[in-house]
Amino acid sequence: MQNEPVIYIPLTLFSALGFAAAAVLQQAEAAAQERDASATGGLMRRLLTRPRWWLGMLAYVLAYGLQLWAVSLGPVVIIQPLIAAQLVFALILGTFFMRRRADSREWWGAIAVTLGLAGFIVGTDPAPGSPHATDRAWAISVGATGGLAALCFLWGARTHGALRSSLYGTVAGLGWGFMIILMKVLTHQLAESSGGLAMLEVLVWSPFFYGLLVTAIGGFVVLQKAFAAGSLTHALVSYTVVEIVLAVVLGILLFGEQPKTGWVRGVVTGVSALLMLVGIIRLASSHPEGTQAT
Repeated sequence: MQNEPVIYIPLTLFSALGFAAAAVLQQAEAAAQERDASATGGLMRRLLTRPRWWLGMLAYVLAYGLQLWAVSLGPVVIIQPLIAAQLVFALILGTFFMRRRADSREWWGAIAVTLGLAGFIVGTDPAPGSPHATDRAWAISVGATGGLAALCFLWGARTHGALRSSLYGTVAGLGWGFMIILMKVLTHQLAESSGGLAMLEVLVWSPFFYGLLVTAIGGFVVLQKAFAAGSLTHALVSYTVVEIVLAVVLGILLFGEQPKTGWVRGVVTGVSALLMLVGIIRLASSHPEGTQAT
């Protein structure tokens, strides 16, 4: 497995920018459709007719391509926390292009996330790890993640507003966090294949490929429901945090991507993680209702 930070770090940041653009565009459209009392048909059916939603879809595809490239070059433990940069990018894009009025709490939260990300990169420097795990480890990971996702989805169906956005966002984050782990294994399998026919055979017979499709599509559909509930901030924060935490935990437990030790690195990593947490909490505790332009 390669470890090229000068390549995978910029790739991940551009990927985060793409995810942010997609979230801003699709949340604006989903929330508008949800508010339209005269609209008929299901939410997804209506969204499929909206050009702005499709522009967001294009941004998602480009972002996933960049993330796939980054994951093939570096450890999940570093790449996934960097995805939190999409919170900052979404705030900026929402302010300047969607006429969303961000308050000082959100801007200070964005600054804290940015500083925390920078320190986390410097302090962590994990071992590359190996994308091989036992069947038992995979079974436990799938069962625990799937069970939690089902619980959050059922709870979200019984709520509304910001809480529903958060719960559905959590489900999407669980799906996409697991998807990143599957993506890591699949890129490793493809890298070991020689020739186009061998790579096609990997895709056809690998359960990781079909798992990736299920988690990617399922997470995407549920995220639209989170956006439709009306809160970009709560949906984006919940799925970003959950995706990062799950991918990092599984990256350590399944792949052995252990951060390097030492008290200096420990202090830098701990302070950086705290800064990121404070920034995310400030973003989550903002009041997005009424601030999104229609």
